[in-house]
Amino acid sequence: MSSESPLLPILQAEIRARGPIPFARFMELCLYHPEHGYYSSERVKLGAAGDFYTSAHVAPVFARMMGRHWERLWHALGCPPKFDLLELGPGDGSFARELLAWVRDRFPPFFAALRYTAIERSSRLRRQVQETLQDFAGQAKIVEDSSAVVPTTDTEGIYGCVFANEFFDALPAHLLVWRDIRWRERFVGLDGERLVWMETELSSSDLVSQAELCFDPSLPPKERPDGWGAEVRPSAGEWMKRIGDCLKRGEVLIVDYGYTLEEWRGGRFPGGSALAYRRHQVVEDLLAHPGDQDLTAHVNFTELVEAGKACGLRLKHLESQARFLISVGEPDEFADVFANCQSEAERLRRAQLLKTLILPQGMGEAFRVLRMEK
Repeated sequence: MSSESPLLPILQAEIRARGPIPFARFMELCLYHPEHGYYSSERVKLGAAGDFYTSAHVAPVFARMMGRHWERLWHALGCPPKFDLLELGPGDGSFARELLAWVRDRFPPFFAALRYTAIERSSRLRRQVQETLQDFAGQAKIVEDSSAVVPTTDTEGIYGCVFANEFFDALPAHLLVWRDIRWRERFVGLDGERLVWMETELSSSDLVSQAELCFDPSLPPKERPDGWGAEVRPSAGEWMKRIGDCLKRGEVLIVDYGYTLEEWRGGRFPGGSALAYRRHQVVEDLLAHPGDQDLTAHVNFTELVEAGKACGLRLKHLESQARFLISVGEPDEFADVFANCQSEAERLRRAQLLKTLILPQGMGEAFRVLRMEK
């Protein structure tokens, strides 16, 4: 436990005032507190100097391949004069910068139609994205929440794509555990000055229906394994509804690590999937270093699909990142990846980065791509 964390006294004060708090509230404060949250502080989070990599940071070629994919989608939609690209959680904006620069040079007609919007709740990251994309001020904007893009009339809304790369895994999650033939919820309390785990009654009865999905309906409660963990994210379904409201025609493309309902029931994460990352290392203690380590949990893709269907989206594909990127690159033998190489060394470097994106021992099988359309 780090007493040096400026967030710790804030957590202690809230727990003393309210009593133990659900882990979802703890995660919310640790990640998104406006001053001391993980995504609000100035410390580098991404890349070699940070805590984790994303596809966009490991390989700028990811942005090129996504640019090719969206250029094809633009053609499939009939080359409309405006193609909206809405990104949820753009990080530091490096992906968008790579994407816009590549599309500008490679696909000028598509670039003329492209309108990029980023949704980012962190004021620090909004400023950083604004600075990163200053060369594209005419075609890129950054907003704080989805209310800025939710349509108010039938003729408004998104015609193009809503994109979320490692967005859903960072949404606050309630941690439930099957204990003594009933669901209990993991709360965060205090033992003196120290943050500690507590199991207690559920903070909301609405959490039960989602948690119940992790068990086969035919399995009697008495036969369920004691200690089985489940993460429940009410905000995931809420975001899918917002996306469904925003999108008028085009697709939703979600890149993240997660599981299907069948895998969940099959015991892939019997104790739950919540993890912490700090300096590229897994930290087993989720309560350590509050505000100074990334908190995450795997995404329930089945939940996203069902929530999407409920608001008019149709499932197109759920596949590994490797399979998706191969489908994008194979038709032209990954020409976009290797275009404009100035040397053989640069070509080899890009080849290695591509392997990181698609090989099983890299990101290829760890990440999945969900595509839904309207």
